[in-house]
Amino acid sequence: MIKTFYSEVSNGIMSSKKDFYPNMSKEEIIKELKKRRIELGKLKGFSGKRMIVPSQDIELKKHNNGQYEDVTERVMDILSDNPYYDLWNLDMPCDIMLIRSNLKGVVLTYPSVDCPVVIASSNDTIALAHTSAVHIDRNLPNLLIDSLRKVSNCKDDEIKAYVGPCAGESYIYETYPSWAKNDDWKYFITETTKGYKIDLKKAVYKELKDSGVKDITISSVDTITDSRFYSNYAYKHGFEEKNGRFLTGAYFTGKTKLLKK
Repeated sequence: MIKTFYSEVSNGIMSSKKDFYPNMSKEEIIKELKKRRIELGKLKGFSGKRMIVPSQDIELKKHNNGQYEDVTERVMDILSDNPYYDLWNLDMPCDIMLIRSNLKGVVLTYPSVDCPVVIASSNDTIALAHTSAVHIDRNLPNLLIDSLRKVSNCKDDEIKAYVGPCAGESYIYETYPSWAKNDDWKYFITETTKGYKIDLKKAVYKELKDSGVKDITISSVDTITDSRFYSNYAYKHGFEEKNGRFLTGAYFTGKTKLLKK
C-alpha cells in the first residue's frame, strides 16, 4: 500500500536553510530539524530518519533530459550495513527519485512552498519530483512518468499521480514570466488587471494527462492563502509567518526486510 502525506506549519519548518534560523548555529539547526522530522514521522506512520530528499538539479537541461535515480538498491545496502542510518543526510543528485516496493517504510519527500511536488506510482514503484514553473516548462512531469515506466514496466492503467499542495489562483506575476517558453502556457497564464495569473495545477495536470496518466489527484490547497502552509509568494508580499518549508512525500507501508551481511 502507498501512502502520500504533507506536513503543515504546525509541524515546523522542514528545511535546514540558515535563512529560516537567524539566531541558531548550524549544529542547533540540524538538531532542531531532526527533532521535527522524528515527530512528523510518528504522526504520519514512518521513521523520521528514513526520509530521502533528492538533491535536485536546478539547471534542468533544456533538451528535456532530467536525471532520474532509482535509489532502492543503494538504500538497501546502506540500511543493511546500518539500520539506524539517517537517510536525510544522503546527497543524491537527481531531478526525479524512485523507490521500489521492496523498500518499505522509506519515504521519498521534498521541502517545498508554492511549487507542486508530483508523485507518480505503479503497483511496485514510487517516483517523485519537485516541479517549479521552470521545470514544468521543460516537461519534468512528463519525464517523471517516463522514468516510472522505465523502472516499473507498468501499464498506463496502473499509473496513479498525485500533485501536492501548491500555489493556486492568487499566484500572479507583475510582468509576463521569462521562463514561460512552452507554447502551452497560453492556456495557463492569464492577463488580469493585477498582472499575469499562473495556473500551475492545470499546467501539471495537462502534462500528466498528455503522458497517458488517467488517475490524477490534485490537492485543492492554495499554499498562498491557506494559513496551514508556508508560502514564499505570501512571505514576499508581507506575510512574515509564511516563511518556511513544508514536506510532501510518499512511501510504501510496512517494514523492509534487510539482508544480513
